[in-house]
This record gives sequence, structure tokens and C-alpha cells, in this order.
Amino acid sequence: MKFIDLKLKEFINLGLKEIGFFELTPMQEEVIPLALKGEQIIGTSQTGTGKTHAFLIPILEKLNIDLKEVQSVIITPTRELGYQIYEELVKLIKFSKQPIDVRLYVGGSDRESEITRLEKSQPQIVIGTIGKIKDLAKDNNLLKIYTAKTVVIDEADMVFEQDEIIEIDNIFSLFSKQIQILLFSATISQTLVKFINKYLEKSIFIDLTDKEISKSSIDHKFIAVKNKDKNKVLLDLLSTFSPYLVLIFANTVDRVKSLNNFLGENGYKVIMLTGDLEARERKQVLRRIKNGDYQYVVASDIAARGIDITGVSHVINYELPEEIEFYIHRTGRTARYDSSGIAYTLYEFDDDNYIRKLRAKGLEIAFFDVKKGVITPAKAKFRKRPNKYLKEEDLLHIKYPVPKTVKPGYKKKRKEMIEKEARKIKRARISEIYKKRARKDK
Repeated sequence: MKFIDLKLKEFINLGLKEIGFFELTPMQEEVIPLALKGEQIIGTSQTGTGKTHAFLIPILEKLNIDLKEVQSVIITPTRELGYQIYEELVKLIKFSKQPIDVRLYVGGSDRESEITRLEKSQPQIVIGTIGKIKDLAKDNNLLKIYTAKTVVIDEADMVFEQDEIIEIDNIFSLFSKQIQILLFSATISQTLVKFINKYLEKSIFIDLTDKEISKSSIDHKFIAVKNKDKNKVLLDLLSTFSPYLVLIFANTVDRVKSLNNFLGENGYKVIMLTGDLEARERKQVLRRIKNGDYQYVVASDIAARGIDITGVSHVINYELPEEIEFYIHRTGRTARYDSSGIAYTLYEFDDDNYIRKLRAKGLEIAFFDVKKGVITPAKAKFRKRPNKYLKEEDLLHIKYPVPKTVKPGYKKKRKEMIEKEARKIKRARISEIYKKRARKDK
């Protein structure tokens, strides 16, 4: 579907044309029509799917430009994400004949000038972090968000990770009970479930994660570590390609710092991005990455979440994250907006169950060895398991391979065939257990 088909306001179409957006992404196709109808929405999706414009476009389309009051509030977990959303919104309103009052409220801004301006007039669209919005709206009654018709919570799992639900309640107590809520999250945490049960019982759930995986143009390449030194395997892997920009993910801040030092000592111009960086430092790091000063970035999940880093040609998982959703989020940093990318993962012998879960989501994984700067295809290397049925289930992916060219609907059909045979295997397993019990009873 093309944006022109939505019959949006002229200035929105001109703004979209200016930034080169003509066709909707799957996420936008799902969200925008429902949001325009006023539906409550929960959306889960990997990064680079056009999510930001999926909520900005309905906000602008429904905006009453003549009404000088708060009409929409966008809540973000970090100031960096707030700045990014603000910048995208400014691009979209560039061709509006009447001025649209958009204000950004994040930590580190000039509070006195914000207060002075709020005493004179209210913004029409608010973008900000929970703490800042609470300060201006709840604690000081300066920002009149009770007039808002729509509230967006972007990267909601991060918002709820940093703030107790009571803080969110403080903000939501100021909104109208009829307010439209658009919530977007990479994962659904327990705290988030509590919020959803309280405020979003009658919502429409849009989960495009699996669909995006099957459509993704990312090559998922798993490199066996075996009994080697993992750092040496990483060096060997890095010597095989020259990236435009590579993100190397580790699970802890200590590991990120260790890898940053190790790569630096081995001649790589590398910079790290961690959650414990001060806001000023993080902003400086992002600017240097954007300017192309570094090809190699070592990052933690929290630091990279909600930050738009363009031009990522390669992603490397130094270790697999605990949650499958984080693997999807990490690798989604490359191959954004129809481009292609490569995601490497250094895997261990006991990662087979994790890999099985990834395959169950439709992910096509290829296995390789790396030695002396050469990558060669290899068989998956796992610890031998005594359960023969687990082996049979693994073999289903070999029995039904995915050819290079497939007919429409083949992947869905393949998934159904694998699931059908997997059920047969499980039934046979259960049947055998009962037969053994029966023999013992005799």
C-alpha cells in the first residue's frame, strides 16, 4: 500500500515525499488505519519496521491545528529516543502552512525556559520521558496533558523497566478515561502485563515479529566456538570482512568493556555503548558513530535499545542473549528498510535448545567454522543428546529445506508440515512411555 492511498493531509504527504517514504511497511499497514479509527493498540515488532511513523502519522492526521492545547503525548524511555522522534516529527510538519507546536521534555533541558513558555501557551504535541512529564504535569501543574486525546508509549518495556508502575499511574491519572493508548514494545514483561490489564483490556494486539523474521533479508550465520578461545574466534571472524558499521553485542556491561579493551589492543578502532554512560557521553558516542568515526561498536542491549543507528552492515552476537526477543531486536539493527545485512553469532555446544527455538520462529540459520581468516560451511556442532526424538525433530528442518526461490505461501506451508510431523513425534513419544509403563505393570 502507498501513503498516497491513505488520503492524508497534504503537508503530511509532502513531508513523506521529502524523506523518500512512498510505501507503507507491514507495521504501518496494520497500525495506521486502526489508529486513525481511534482503536487501542499494543504492537510488538523488531526495530527498523517504520514503527515511529506508524504512530506519528495518525497523530498528525487527527491533529486539530487550530486548537492550541495538548492533543497527543509521546512517552519515551530515554532522551536520545525522544530527540529522534522529535526530529522525525519536525520533518513531517515541515510543509504545514500553519505552525504546529511540538515540544520535547527530557532531562538536561533548560527547565526555566520550559516553565516560562508553558505559562504562556501549551504545546499541541508533547514528546518526553516519564520523569520530566511527571515533573511538569503532575508535580507542578504546568503541562496540561488532561486535554490529550492520544498517548503513545514507545519502547514500553524499557519505560517500565526504569520506572515503577506507580510512576506511570501518576501520569495516567491525569489523562481522560477515553484516551487512546498506542503501546509499542519489543517484549511484554510482567510489569507491562499489569499495565495492559489495567488500561488496555479492550485493545488490538499486533505482533509482526514472526512475520518480519520470515520476510527479513538478514543472513543469520552461526560460527562454532568449539573449544577455542572465544576472543580469538572473534578476531578471526572480524578478519574475514570489512564492515561499513558492525555492532558487537555482549550481555553485560563488564563484558562490553572487556571486549572494547581487547579489540582496541588488537588494533581495531572501537567504541563502546553501555547503559552506565552519562547522558552527555552517550550523546557524544552516538554523534561520533553517526559521523563515521568508528566502524566497530561494542554495545549492551539496554544501551542500544531505542536508539536509531543507521548504516549497520553487520551484527555480531558475542554471546546469545537470554531472551529470544532480544536476539531478534539485536539482529534487526541491520537490514533496515529493505536493505540486507549479516548477523553472526558465536555459539557454544550447549546452545542447541536456544537455536531450536529460533528455528521454531521461522529463522533460517546457516552454520560455519572460521579458521585463519576463512569462513567455511559446517554442520551444527552440539553436545550429543540421548533423546532420539529431539534428534528427529531437528531433522525435520533438513527434511523440508527452504530452496533459494520459493512460491508464495511456501514458508507457511513448510512450517505447518514441520509442526504436523513434530506433533506425530511427540505422540509417538508419549505412546512409548505408556507402553513401557504397561509392561512394568505386568
